Amino acid sequence: MKRSTALLTMLACLPALLWLAVTGDALPEPPAEASAAAAELPAPPLPAAPADASQPVPATLSPQPPATSTTELCGSGRFALSAPQDDADANADAFARLPAPVGRLALQELQDRLLPLLAAGDARQRAAAWLLRQPADGAAQAAWAAGQLAEAHAGGDAQALRWAASACAHTDDASACRLALARARVNAEPDNGLHWLALAQEAPQPREQAQAWQGIVQASAWREYPAGLTATTQAALSHLRPAPAGYLRARLARDTLGPDAAQALDGADWLVSQCAHHRSDCAQVADRIAARADSAALLQLAATLGRQLDWPQERLDAVSAVTQAFHTTLPAWQDSPLACGAVDPQLAHVDAVAQRGEVPRTR
Repeated sequence: MKRSTALLTMLACLPALLWLAVTGDALPEPPAEASAAAAELPAPPLPAAPADASQPVPATLSPQPPATSTTELCGSGRFALSAPQDDADANADAFARLPAPVGRLALQELQDRLLPLLAAGDARQRAAAWLLRQPADGAAQAAWAAGQLAEAHAGGDAQALRWAASACAHTDDASACRLALARARVNAEPDNGLHWLALAQEAPQPREQAQAWQGIVQASAWREYPAGLTATTQAALSHLRPAPAGYLRARLARDTLGPDAAQALDGADWLVSQCAHHRSDCAQVADRIAARADSAALLQLAATLGRQLDWPQERLDAVSAVTQAFHTTLPAWQDSPLACGAVDPQLAHVDAVAQRGEVPRTR
């Protein structure tokens, strides 16, 4: 029954469908209000494009490695510096950021070539080799100190004996060690007041201190040999073949200037105290130090004595001008020199100090 009813309904609609097909009339338009409402609806999202392996991945999805910079290495060309990875790297000097073959390993290779040359040289050069071989391991310090001291005493070079004082801290009796070195320095170079000053500092007995005072008064020379370790190593480097690159020579000079700067002017306070009781002799000593000092530290000691002796202000100003002139011409050593523009002035300064001292001798 239901099937018959549906069939009758379809037959009833058939004339209307045939009329639409013949006349071609379109279906009625929706009301204007409905069209406006539809226009205000947000557009549907476009389908995501399929991934294309040939296209680069956006930077936000793939972090890029830090950019590197390049620098000139004097005598070797340009090389890349590794980009800092953390705060420690950011604070490291440029040398530490060099690739190992032209940085750390190249410096080690240079030292390996230098040490046998120094060890086969004179007493001062052999002592320099011992200094450069100082171990970082505390357990090995005692054996190193014994070797350094034996070499210094056997060689008898006054400067090598002064360098050896740093080894005394690793002996059983540091005071006795320093006293023995001071006595050996006086025997090696008796005309140099610097050594008598060291003996006065270390001598435990008044009799030996009095002898040291007489040596100071009679001394005809006041030589500290400033930057002596640096001068010795740089002179040896000049004999290496092939010649080392300039930036490596300058880096080694920067490293050896540290031990050089650590050399204290022993006995300065003792000398000032003696001048309070021996003004006449002290005036003679101050004049000789001012005229013959080869270092800024000795010249400053002369100025200290001069103030105690009531030197005219003009003379004090002249001595101060000489020391200030030296300090203002110092090259910058804070960062590792790499480019020739930094290396050349630093090596020229090292050579000038080795030949003429830090301050002019005639004042």
